[in-house]
Amino acid sequence: MKNLLFVNACMRTEHSRTLELCQEFLKQYTAADPQYTVIHRDLTTASLPVLTGAMAEERDALTAADKDHPMLQPAFEAAQADLILVGAPYWDMTFPAALKVYLEWASAVGVTFGYTKEGQQVGLCKARHLVFITTAGGTIGNLNLGYDYLKAWADMVGIDQTHCLTAENLDIRGADVEGILAKARQQTHHLVSELIG
Repeated sequence: MKNLLFVNACMRTEHSRTLELCQEFLKQYTAADPQYTVIHRDLTTASLPVLTGAMAEERDALTAADKDHPMLQPAFEAAQADLILVGAPYWDMTFPAALKVYLEWASAVGVTFGYTKEGQQVGLCKARHLVFITTAGGTIGNLNLGYDYLKAWADMVGIDQTHCLTAENLDIRGADVEGILAKARQQTHHLVSELIG
């Protein structure tokens, strides 16, 4: 079996259009490749604390001593995933703060990235693809700063390819909301086909 890690930052929960598209992607992907098991990391309750300097030092000390410690769970689930799906709305030009907190917890030296003897940074994650699904009430345009951040994070941890699926202008007066979402659902189908090959 393989692991598909779904990092859920869809803060409007059952009312989330982002979550709807993520569920469509998961349904299509697991139907096309049943060997994948979905691991769901729910960030909507913001249960992870902000990573302070003292916590970071404690966690980094654990990477060599106690790999089963809960402080290392986000890093190990990211490192061991075969595919990562991140779902988050376009939120204050990036994504909800809970996702940034999670990515900090998932960025652990010796687990998701490391350094060579020459000091060169190397990624340690197993996944080759990260998929980001986001929706916006207005236009994102070239200010998809959340995706820019995720691309940089993926590069740091060794994930070769990132993919972004967006549905925009959903709250514009007169918008064909169902038409926009239908197009996005079709895009999830094409992306699944591309990933599975």
